Amino acid sequence: MVDVPQHAAQIMSLKAMLFGDNWAFSDLFEIKPFTPYWLGYGIAMALSVPFGIVMAVKLMVAGSLSLFAWAAARFCIRMGMPSDWAWMLLVLPYGVAFQWGFLNFVVAAPLGFLFLTTLLDLGGRRDWRAVLRIAAWLHCLFFAHILVAGFFCAAALLLLAAPWAGWRAWLQRCLPVFTIAPLGMLWLAGSLLNTPSASDPIVWNIDARRIVDFLPMLVSAPDAMTGQIIGAIFLLAPFLSGARPKKYWTAYLPFALYVAWMAFIPHYIAGSYFNYERFGIFGIPFYLLCFERRPDTQKKTRKVMAPLGLALIALAMIGWHSARAMAFNEEVAGYQAVIEKAAPEKKILMLDFELSSKASSAPLMLHMAGWYQAEHRGLAEFNFANFWISPLQYKKHALAKFSQDFEWYPQSLDWHRHQGDSFQYVLIRRKLNGEAWLMERSAANVAPIAVNGEWQLYEVLSKN
Repeated sequence: MVDVPQHAAQIMSLKAMLFGDNWAFSDLFEIKPFTPYWLGYGIAMALSVPFGIVMAVKLMVAGSLSLFAWAAARFCIRMGMPSDWAWMLLVLPYGVAFQWGFLNFVVAAPLGFLFLTTLLDLGGRRDWRAVLRIAAWLHCLFFAHILVAGFFCAAALLLLAAPWAGWRAWLQRCLPVFTIAPLGMLWLAGSLLNTPSASDPIVWNIDARRIVDFLPMLVSAPDAMTGQIIGAIFLLAPFLSGARPKKYWTAYLPFALYVAWMAFIPHYIAGSYFNYERFGIFGIPFYLLCFERRPDTQKKTRKVMAPLGLALIALAMIGWHSARAMAFNEEVAGYQAVIEKAAPEKKILMLDFELSSKASSAPLMLHMAGWYQAEHRGLAEFNFANFWISPLQYKKHALAKFSQDFEWYPQSLDWHRHQGDSFQYVLIRRKLNGEAWLMERSAANVAPIAVNGEWQLYEVLSKN
């Protein structure tokens, strides 16, 4: 989970500033209250009181992954899905959002399915109690993750098209969903449109790669070839278990939304990357809504073998993810060894020259210094407080001197321009010893403290 250390750093710092915990770097930051990230951060802050920040994040992630499978299955079964198809849902939470550590997206994802189930249970009611419940769910989704809120609002509108009784009846059923519109428009006008990154060029990446990646993202596979195979099996699973496509056209609308979203939503917009890719986890639940199984036409062997095959695939995939987690633990052992030598409440610069990992194609160690900030109440750079969407942001006069892509290019370090003397530590991940390189960049102003494998910790020497 690449970005999770940064989120953990934000959570610790926000908690310290909100509750007057005397964080040494508080004067450099300000809190941005109107941001759609507060739900996940609030849960983590509450859990950190009895468990500490690391365990709080782990509990929240584990709970969200489990809740996703349960909430998606509950929604699909409510829509008529046979319960033995739920095996397919177990593999979904480990997609792009999990690999890249989009913590608030991971927390918000299961809430979307809980909202849709509530919408179904209300059965199109428009009395004030029903409207309040829908509004409460939508505002909860907004403060969990704005993209998730938008996606599930669109899904809700399409679900309310069934049974179709004309445009007028459909629009009347949809009115409670629009209770989120004032808050969304207020945020759009007050936050998004006033940030410099809102004017950044949109990166669409609409090409053949979207077609190639469709099946692997649909089943959250960490390997492209495996994803093609398992994706094809999951698409065929309803047919193999004796199901047939539903006869009414409204059953296909949610999956049509998913396909359109994955085909046309930009890759990058307003400072946010992987916008469409992270939504791959929602495809299978909406796909399964397109089918119904007729018991009278189902063969006994098919009734047993289909769910057994799905169960074996799901368990094998979870085992694979477990093995990757063990590989990750081995890779971060060196970090844990060297960071113990650093004193708390200091400022640390992270330079990751080895972006590859045995556990994932994602650069898992890119933000590891964020754990120092979270656990030892320090300040790590590069820092997500540079981003406009973060609840904790640098004050204008204290804005860090790093570009928003500095962490990807550590060799671009300019000791003077990046104010290297303001740091107490430099943390390097590099196969080769980085002492000579860092000594040259810093004009011999550093000294090695600890080295463990690829991980190297240096102290910035005082000029006094």
